Amino acid sequence: MTMPLLGDYALIARFLIAMPLLVLAAPACDAFVRQALIHFSQSRIVQPDQRVRFDAALARMKRLRDSNVPEFACFVLAVAPVFFDAMPVGLLRGVSDWAHVGGQATPAGHWLAFVSTSIFRFVSAIWLWRFVLWAWLLWRFSRLDLDIRAAHPDNAGGLGFFGVIQQRFGIVAFAGGMLLTGYCMNHMIYLDAGIAAFKHLLIGYVFTAMALILAPLLVMSPLLARAKRNGILLYGMLGHEAAHAFDRRWLAAGRSDAHTLLDVGDASAICDFTSVYATVRGMAIVPVSRWSVAWIGLCAALPLAPLAFVALSFDEVLQHLASILA
Repeated sequence: MTMPLLGDYALIARFLIAMPLLVLAAPACDAFVRQALIHFSQSRIVQPDQRVRFDAALARMKRLRDSNVPEFACFVLAVAPVFFDAMPVGLLRGVSDWAHVGGQATPAGHWLAFVSTSIFRFVSAIWLWRFVLWAWLLWRFSRLDLDIRAAHPDNAGGLGFFGVIQQRFGIVAFAGGMLLTGYCMNHMIYLDAGIAAFKHLLIGYVFTAMALILAPLLVMSPLLARAKRNGILLYGMLGHEAAHAFDRRWLAAGRSDAHTLLDVGDASAICDFTSVYATVRGMAIVPVSRWSVAWIGLCAALPLAPLAFVALSFDEVLQHLASILA
């Protein structure tokens, strides 16, 4: 079996899907991060005595972002393998393909090895630099004495927007999933490999992608854990006083006061306090919601779906879905 150019699914996944997505998503991701940082700067989370350190961290980040040195380093990393790696004999062992004829690379194969792959590596390196720079900025923020409130309704002390920012890096997980899908699809079609041979790789990729994208948020965990611990202690003491006053007023009252008690707002106040205390108790120590985790997991897993249609017929896929839903 010969692999034609338009039948090379790894090539299609890399250059027609993954790379355009990464290029197009970059400006939107930068704009969203910029808007979130403006919100962070204008909020009361950054205390006045921490403003100088906060502004210094932002200024350092902007200098690194606008510097030509990281882009040049990414270019060198993208092009350097061309001078050290030998031209591969074939894209798949034992399968003739469009890039090689008789063990020799065609002009299209040389273009793939020396130009197209270098461009893709450069785009990937830029995204990696962007991710590292964001992780570094989170670490700098974690060194500040932030005004984190355990009772904040976002269940993350007011830092929940960090998890929303992290969702934007889900496009990287999606692009990586497309690369993996193309790789597996080529092996399944041209080497008759079964999808079972890749199940550990596919499952491992989804969880690894989620872990790597969410990992930078862990630097905020010490701040959130301390705020939650202090909040539970303070609200616990206040709750004890509120419960004591409530019991003294309600339980000590006689029957003659029953109608009067129904007219006051003590019960509503204690219910409201209970709700606030539950928010404090449920505060997360990582600033990310279940929706953000689910979104990143979906971005990593969704590109793998076409493999099911390669391994199974459409009718079989429908039968499996029906059995799951039934």
